[in-house]
Amino acid sequence: MSVGRHLVILGLGCAACVTPQPAFMAPVASLDTRAPPDAARVVFVRESSSCDGGAPFRIVDAGLKFLGDSPPASKFTVRIPAGHHAFFAWQPSGDVPPDLYPWANQVGVLEGDFAEGRTYYVAVSIENGRFALRKTCDNYQWLALRMVDPADAEVARVIASAHAWVPDVSGGQREVDSDRTETARHVALGMQALRSPAEVAPPEEPITWPSWRP
Repeated sequence: MSVGRHLVILGLGCAACVTPQPAFMAPVASLDTRAPPDAARVVFVRESSSCDGGAPFRIVDAGLKFLGDSPPASKFTVRIPAGHHAFFAWQPSGDVPPDLYPWANQVGVLEGDFAEGRTYYVAVSIENGRFALRKTCDNYQWLALRMVDPADAEVARVIASAHAWVPDVSGGQREVDSDRTETARHVALGMQALRSPAEVAPPEEPITWPSWRP
């Protein structure tokens, strides 16, 4: 399987934040992660982090189809047809001011080829700033979308401890369609990262908030 992975800048508040319940997700007791014989199944898993602002990330595909919102310590599944797919994730309320940081690409993106009858696990994670010198949380951090192996002990622990959710596909799609221009803008940024990853490299210094203000 060929998978592209890109890390991009993401604006988040840190620490001691209460995780809001995503408006377009419903909690369930468990998930059926078995792959259907005529399609692929993707399980999105997000670990909880002490450096996590707590807001859910929106995940869509290249066709602007709502797949789900991913809060911390969560997991949900989607069924997709076999073939090549790209997924895009961002925090709807977390964009840095584009007039001040026009080079900042905040969209996480992963693409790959998915086979029918198989289940794939995608980690949605927040990582500490790459240039942090102290063990503290940067106000602006890195979002990673990456394929993971559920047989790995640490990955299995995260999956087991994550809360199960199911997307409200109709409600989430209405929300996406209501601001389709903004959704398309984020997907375009993700496509830019796929085409030219060197153009969306991190800055030489970490972005902090609100030090950019006059």
